[in-house]
Amino acid sequence: MPLPTALTSLSPREAIADAIYRCVRGIDSNDRTLFESACLKTESMTIAVGPTVVQGWVAISEFFERVFHIVTTHVISNIRVEVPDGVDTASLTAHAISYHMREEDALKVEDTSYTASSLYDIELVRDESDGLWKIKKWGFQILWTTGDRAVLHG
Repeated sequence: MPLPTALTSLSPREAIADAIYRCVRGIDSNDRTLFESACLKTESMTIAVGPTVVQGWVAISEFFERVFHIVTTHVISNIRVEVPDGVDTASLTAHAISYHMREEDALKVEDTSYTASSLYDIELVRDESDGLWKIKKWGFQILWTTGDRAVLHG
């Protein structure tokens, strides 16, 4: 059963944080609709992973395609939200641990995963069409990795 994209009774800060929760839950559950509900989906959206910058929704959608074909778990913590009163823009920072595994290896005893620890720096906007907060700019600072990079990077 698909998860709802909008939750009721969220405070403004919770609604902003919900964007990253929708994004990673969509990835982890292979729910593209939920993932996309967290993204601005315009040519102004950017993803920056270290020096690599991906610009525009079409390129970003392609960039994330691989993660929808593997098993992932993203654990997000230490979320901090900055939102000035009365505006439709916000920023969010968070820590993330991201686990990646080939589907055929998911229940193997030996570890064949790829894990990354990252800091997220995210700029968001409130979408007037549905009232949801959307990721406009998502910066990843990868702190460390372990395991088989080929799981994620082919």
